[in-house]
Amino acid sequence: MHCGRHRGRAALPALSLLALLGAALASGETESPPAGAWNSLRSQFYGDREIGIVDQAFMSLEAPASTPDPSATPLTVRFGDSAIGHVKQLRVIIDNNPSAVASTFDFANGARVAEIGMRVRIDRWTSVRAIAETSDGRLQMRSVWVNASGGCSAAPTAAAGGTLGEIRFRNTPDGRSLQVGIRHPNYSGFQIDPVSGNPIPPHYVSHIRFSAAGATLVDVDAGISLSENPTLRIASDTALPEPLTVEVIDSKDAHFSASWRGPATGGEAIGDAAVTQR
Repeated sequence: MHCGRHRGRAALPALSLLALLGAALASGETESPPAGAWNSLRSQFYGDREIGIVDQAFMSLEAPASTPDPSATPLTVRFGDSAIGHVKQLRVIIDNNPSAVASTFDFANGARVAEIGMRVRIDRWTSVRAIAETSDGRLQMRSVWVNASGGCSAAPTAAAGGTLGEIRFRNTPDGRSLQVGIRHPNYSGFQIDPVSGNPIPPHYVSHIRFSAAGATLVDVDAGISLSENPTLRIASDTALPEPLTVEVIDSKDAHFSASWRGPATGGEAIGDAAVTQR
């Protein structure tokens, strides 16, 4: 499956486009996208386990219906009061991306995570899903429909420069929300170097770990569906522990780490980062 497969096709006559649009409207595809990709992914990750469709009081998923930037589309997952402290895993799936699993979050037992935010690449029209596994083994899902084009093959921007592995923190003054920004190109493997015209090999953040006092709070498996310079935001219904250490590993086995020392200013800070290239 190629991120740029929507490109290079001959333009259809206007009459044909109208006919296709009419057929899509008649079949309801604009509101109910085909489920073929999801059926395969569901079987791969969850087998025949039952997946419930929960209301937004338990979990909500927010994304723009038509993203202004398919290479950095914001997604937000929020957990309601009955879910906080009872979710052990969250998986974010983008059905029609070449690498469909954007990220998998494994939470420590009882972790009071109230909100997760991120920016992702979306290659084309697709369902985006958040599937939560609760501490009692149930699976619950919310999904949204996003129109996009070319997010995985979009050219790198100048913002991809800077010091590889630099980690920045932005927190709220109450210490309940922390955004982590990682300086990394997160190349998808489907991009073209605008200077040489050659394909850019994949190079992406593969794992992120949040820990405090030597104990892991959140483990994140990631991949090419996260945007360049990935950002993750974690919020709780109580103050986050401090200091909080963030460890990052990329696909070339480079290791980066930094620590957040608490909400002293409620602004942005660069972590006391350590970088190990292997």
